[in-house]
Amino acid sequence: MVETDKSLTAFLGSTNLPDLTDEDMALSLQDHEDESPSLSGGVAYLSFSGKTGNYSLGRNKDDVDPEELFLLEPKSFIEGWICWKSNKPVARIEWSLYQRKAQAVAKNDLEDFGPYRKNMGEGWRPLLGFGVMTTDGQATPIKFTASSTSACNSISDMFKQAKQRMQVSEPSMPIISFDSEPFTAQEQTNQKPLFPVESWVTRAAATAYFEGSLTLDELIEGKAPKKKRARTKKK
Repeated sequence: MVETDKSLTAFLGSTNLPDLTDEDMALSLQDHEDESPSLSGGVAYLSFSGKTGNYSLGRNKDDVDPEELFLLEPKSFIEGWICWKSNKPVARIEWSLYQRKAQAVAKNDLEDFGPYRKNMGEGWRPLLGFGVMTTDGQATPIKFTASSTSACNSISDMFKQAKQRMQVSEPSMPIISFDSEPFTAQEQTNQKPLFPVESWVTRAAATAYFEGSLTLDELIEGKAPKKKRARTKKK
């Protein structure tokens, strides 16, 4: 049995997530839609290369099997900024999408690391991301972020899908895989990340899975978690 808290967000380490209902999250995700432009703390970081279409996991830059499934936690959606210079990030600022009003930093307030070579894509870029947990029995927490336009569009699409399901009280926690597809822009072909959804599940079912009372197949099939029997008091 894998130990996990009810929100399935232990992977966020010291980051405190707001206690929100699906309706609250849907409203914040609507705001995002309207306005959007290694290892640390026990979390494995996942990155994506738009040139090769490959994902790199953790310090060892392990490959990710496109058939492997992960449970995405909608409460982990983040926004932010990342500053690139000499083909590497020199600064990063992130905040929970649901705490934008209290934590968001405007572009004009970002520290200047210039001069920047605009033809090299240097400078501050919008950043989006989310957290997942593996379904291999280890419940490994993984954080994925990206800043390219194509990757941010793919992440925004995931935000939108989750929001739409929350608005109609449908299961809103997706079980996804990490894939990619080519696209051509300005006569150059690159890759963009894709997050195919295997199934949408409820938070109660996801919790039951990580507690060991549902199998992965049962979770994917939408089986309801078993109700716990009330304890009878001894006379």
